[in-house]
Amino acid sequence: METTQTRQRAQGKKGLQALQARIGELEAEARGRLLKALGAGQHRLSELDVALERMAREDWSVPGLRKRLDGLRERAEALRATAVKRVNDMPASAVSALASSTRVPVQNLARELERLAKLVEPHTVVPAAPPQVDVVAAPEPKPARASKQQKVEV
Repeated sequence: METTQTRQRAQGKKGLQALQARIGELEAEARGRLLKALGAGQHRLSELDVALERMAREDWSVPGLRKRLDGLRERAEALRATAVKRVNDMPASAVSALASSTRVPVQNLARELERLAKLVEPHTVVPAAPPQVDVVAAPEPKPARASKQQKVEV
């Protein structure tokens, strides 16, 4: 009897030790995952701080915005000039491509014309159709019920 009790106690201690070891492993794994999640969160916060710092440095006053718009306007003019130059050069390149009568220059010309057509054509925005709404007539009001006093008096 003593031997069975000591065996049970030994098995209980081994089981308890195994359970404590498993809990230790789970705790270490959870700690590692938590540190990893916190590190990722800190990284995102630092990215946000950098973006906010960059935005804070920029001049958002009316003169600053005017300066920025003038810069964009100059860029647009430069792009327009480049596009006009390319379009003006297009007939010469078309004639040379057709004169050479080889397939590759003609295909390149067709691709360039398609690309320019996409840039020049305005983007058409198709407005979404308004949702269909069924109009349902309001229910007719029910006549008021007669109270008990009105029934008795009648």
